[in-house]
Amino acid sequence: MRKQILLLFLLTGSVAFSQKNLAAEDFFAFKDSAEQVVVLDVRIYEEFSSERIPGALYAGEKEVLLKLISGYPKELLVLVYCTYGNRSKKVLTILEKEGFLNVYHLKRGFKDWKDKGFPVDDSDIY
Repeated sequence: MRKQILLLFLLTGSVAFSQKNLAAEDFFAFKDSAEQVVVLDVRIYEEFSSERIPGALYAGEKEVLLKLISGYPKELLVLVYCTYGNRSKKVLTILEKEGFLNVYHLKRGFKDWKDKGFPVDDSDIY
């Protein structure tokens, strides 16, 4: 069922989707329905450590990002977000240059995600 939902998104995507910009609702659906997905938080570490999308990995520095993705298959679904959507759009370009084929970013960022009531992990990170 998860693959069918993701395939439906891929085949019937909107203009925003085709530009690799996902609204919070679509970002949530991708995250929730994909069997293999990595969610990258590219905000500063202090923001990430305070609260984040559940399951997100910290990738807020270019060196950290490149090291983190070095072992991932290029076909992996990669979802990227920052606070407002500007940095994540730039990271999307970096990941595409590194050969990743399925990279999308959260249009309007974590602020919009949180404002719309999607899940937030505010547990301590050690």
